[in-house]
Amino acid sequence: MKKLFFALIAVTMIAVPVSAVLGIPFFAGAVGVGIASFMTPSYESTAMAGLNKEIWLPDLMEGFYADDMFLSECRDMTAFVDNDTINLAEAGVNPDVLINNTSYPIATAQRADTALALPLDTYDTENTLIRAIETAELSYDKRSSVLFGHRMALRMRFMEYAAFRIAPATNGTYTPIITATGANNGSGNKRLTFADVLNLQRQFDEAEMPSEGRILVLSAQHRMDLQNEDRDLYNQLLKDKSLYGFKLYSLASKRLPRYNKTTGAKVAWQATDAPSTDVRASIAFHKDEVMRAQGTVDMFAREKDPDERGDKFGFQMRGLSMPIRNKGIAAIYSPAA
Repeated sequence: MKKLFFALIAVTMIAVPVSAVLGIPFFAGAVGVGIASFMTPSYESTAMAGLNKEIWLPDLMEGFYADDMFLSECRDMTAFVDNDTINLAEAGVNPDVLINNTSYPIATAQRADTALALPLDTYDTENTLIRAIETAELSYDKRSSVLFGHRMALRMRFMEYAAFRIAPATNGTYTPIITATGANNGSGNKRLTFADVLNLQRQFDEAEMPSEGRILVLSAQHRMDLQNEDRDLYNQLLKDKSLYGFKLYSLASKRLPRYNKTTGAKVAWQATDAPSTDVRASIAFHKDEVMRAQGTVDMFAREKDPDERGDKFGFQMRGLSMPIRNKGIAAIYSPAA
């Protein structure tokens, strides 16, 4: 009997630390059932595992550039990032081409490239607090849900700032700013027409932008305008996901840049919203003329905060997306009708 008693104690002493390490209840016949309550992971052990950067950070960035995100089309220059700075060179002028030349020696010109060192932008999410009692009482995985929320917030903010930078500030040969020409769309502004998109195609052609790789990101209002003009043609573009050589994407209007609908001036980043004077624009670009780059991703956490009785955490991401040469970018806005 004494041998059996000491054997039970030995099993118990071994079982408890094993279950704590694995993070799962340990069952070993009659002994396991008797001591299961002591081996169930506590909130403390779950919190420590839940805030492990090596676990959370890969999940945060998984699928960051999803197929439905127009930034997935941009040139990925992450390989050029060093210490959260991207090192590029702005190419000089291309050489002239001679036809049936009879004059020698042929002229020689040295190409002068300009070195560019661009620090990556810093994106910080606001901290989230999960109190211990919430973790204990909720039946679903709140931590996973919160992580998803941080990932989506980072993605949308990154896309929003990229769209703002893609939108040109000045109308030009390589940076066309096109005004819609249709009738009043019901909001006091002109409706986007298919002819306007043809105009965009023409301007990209005249700027000698390659026909392959053109991207158009339509606002919700502009999509509605095209649908109202020709429903059959609109349904076809939904099927093909392209229009006049542009691969189509959409983005919530509040994430798109604004232009003054009277003067055509681009509205500053994060300026106060003024629907009476400003209107959201659609943007277009060539995929080889816009870059994206990813840098450091970090997590900041305070576990078992004594004041809040819970865990507080947030994320920081370094990244950059912008036009490479200020060419092959465009915007379409609807002026006042």
